[in-house]
Amino acid sequence: MTTYQYSFEIGSTSTTTNLEALTTPVNPPICNFTEWTRIYDKLDASVGADGYPACTWHFPLLTQAMVTQLRTFCSGKSANVYIKTRRSDGTFVKYSAVMIWPDNQLQRRVQMGRYLDLEIQFRKLVAA
Repeated sequence: MTTYQYSFEIGSTSTTTNLEALTTPVNPPICNFTEWTRIYDKLDASVGADGYPACTWHFPLLTQAMVTQLRTFCSGKSANVYIKTRRSDGTFVKYSAVMIWPDNQLQRRVQMGRYLDLEIQFRKLVAA
């Protein structure tokens, strides 16, 4: 049995694959998870929040092959996918999500086909 460093997974269907086990393995991301989409001040001075959970996967370093592998899940600006990601409490949960490809991909490219600090957003997370 293969042991992976982290439990981040992705798939076009509810059958997901660990990022480290993809045809071209992808480095695990740093995850920023939020429980809601919108935060707002209420008239009584408290704070309200609503909307779906969301997260961002931040990749400090990716090769061109890794970016190409991730693009298989999102060939356009966005795509419906399934992911397993880390929540704020440290647990990993599987969600259906809308994957948003970054506008600044080319600006993140540095020499020798490497990308620095690429961030992929996942919106409308629904537990699967």
